Amino acid sequence: MKLNQVKGVTLSALFLSICSANTFAANPTQLPQPEPMTNIKGVIIEEPVQLKQKTQKRRSKRSVPLRAPVVEANDWYNLSPEEDNIEGSSVNKVYNQLSLTNKYKPVIVAVIDSGVDIKHEDLQGKIWENSREIPNNGIDDDGNGYVDDIHGWNFIGGKDGRHVNYDTLEITREYAKYQALLASGAYIPAKKKAYYEELSKTFQDEVKETTETRDRYVNYQAQIKENKALLSTYNYNDFSKEGLSSINSDIEEVVVARDFLLKILDLFGKYEKVDSRAEYYANKLAYNYNTEFDPRTDIVKDNPNNFWETGYGNNDVTGPDSDHGTHVSGIIAADRHNDIGIKGIAENVKIMVLRAVPNGDERDKDIANAVRYAVDNGASIINMSFGKSYSPNKAKLDLAFEYASNAGVLLVHAAGNDSNNNDEKPRYPNRNFKSFPGYKISNWLDVGASSANKGEDLPASFTNFGKRTVDIFAPGVKILSTIPGNQYAKYSGTSMATPVVSGIAALTLSQYPYLDGYYLKYMLLNTGREYPGLEVKQPDTPETKVEFSELSKTGSVADAYTLLRNFKQGQ
Repeated sequence: MKLNQVKGVTLSALFLSICSANTFAANPTQLPQPEPMTNIKGVIIEEPVQLKQKTQKRRSKRSVPLRAPVVEANDWYNLSPEEDNIEGSSVNKVYNQLSLTNKYKPVIVAVIDSGVDIKHEDLQGKIWENSREIPNNGIDDDGNGYVDDIHGWNFIGGKDGRHVNYDTLEITREYAKYQALLASGAYIPAKKKAYYEELSKTFQDEVKETTETRDRYVNYQAQIKENKALLSTYNYNDFSKEGLSSINSDIEEVVVARDFLLKILDLFGKYEKVDSRAEYYANKLAYNYNTEFDPRTDIVKDNPNNFWETGYGNNDVTGPDSDHGTHVSGIIAADRHNDIGIKGIAENVKIMVLRAVPNGDERDKDIANAVRYAVDNGASIINMSFGKSYSPNKAKLDLAFEYASNAGVLLVHAAGNDSNNNDEKPRYPNRNFKSFPGYKISNWLDVGASSANKGEDLPASFTNFGKRTVDIFAPGVKILSTIPGNQYAKYSGTSMATPVVSGIAALTLSQYPYLDGYYLKYMLLNTGREYPGLEVKQPDTPETKVEFSELSKTGSVADAYTLLRNFKQGQ
């Protein structure tokens, strides 16, 4: 699909005129600072990190050959302010100073996400296996409604092995419903009509903004190509920063072209990052905001109106794009003893993989089924590093969360990456029961993201917050973890802070397996590291300073050492 051909949304009415190539070329200093490269959920994506090789002796039978790469100190979420002067969650301090046991059965953490690379070198031995299922025999041996669910389930796959990769946003699906209602002439109650009208304005504004941004990067691409071609006519063919800086010319168009390309490299580092941004925003228009895009009907072939339908999907838990879920899983469970990669938080843990989050917004039905699957198959913790702005089936989804809470399962959810006050503008899913106002799911935690340094920037600039709605903060800025293909990358987001809390919870349960989700939540919240009197930037208005304690219920950062030490002292 060409960048300027997007079906479904009437984009022509939403296009903004953009500055011409000549304007930018003549005034390269006018180029705005680029926004961070994110995925559709607002997680900031850094480039893969090449971990340096390090010569070490093998430490155990589980260690790997000496040629394996080892990270130095990149997994800062494991560090502590006392030992390392870093505002991590003091995980290494637990292993170094407290006596731990591995005598209990592994803690199962369900990761509801985009999928996981179960073959990753740093997750070997850490993926859950369904012992009641015989692999690849085409039979539902354990009678749970899912055939050959060895490592979990893919709720956004087809029986033929295909996958939903891109999908629409929930706001797009709701906007399409409204347009269909208007076209049919059906009666729309006043309250519902007001909801749809507000949603429609938001949808159109978002499409307009995305179109403008897409066009800006397409414009950059064209200018880069034109300026390189112009310089080539003067026999300047080295377009690196060094090559461009060496150009010494009195010809105005050469100087302008040189300065434009240098400005691009100053802003983006390399030309390919302009291409990736142009593609990202083009994909948002082609898929996320496209009211005619519907991969679900063709691939999954379930009944979207049957919220209690099970068994749809397939058993391929990796899927076509498992970057996010693999990164989340590494934070929780990456092998601490294999001398490669990173050190996850919990040793005695298994990741149950539940693929339900596409490159778009997750469906309430899939999340409900994933939650019930996790509970029924033995998960003690459910990690939910996802969220969205609308939830049309929230009342039904709430029932699944209550089912998990009643079973003693801890639900750990990301607060979101919009610099938003969740007290004022809710994110979904959340702990509040729609059908019973005032009733809340008791075992629910919402997690904000913190940075590595104590000071006014302790809360991440992107993190959502809320004195009533966000429980606790955890490390979530430039977190190094696993990504597919035995690689590692730094991501930033509350999506990363959430598995830090899930990992600490799993580490605690591995020592005290009798704890239920409610008491585990209570202890997590009452052992966080507080910062009395520390003034920080409020994420939605950085010029405003507030005390860190005002950004969440506890005003603290999750601390594994304090939590485990308190348990040890209580024995």
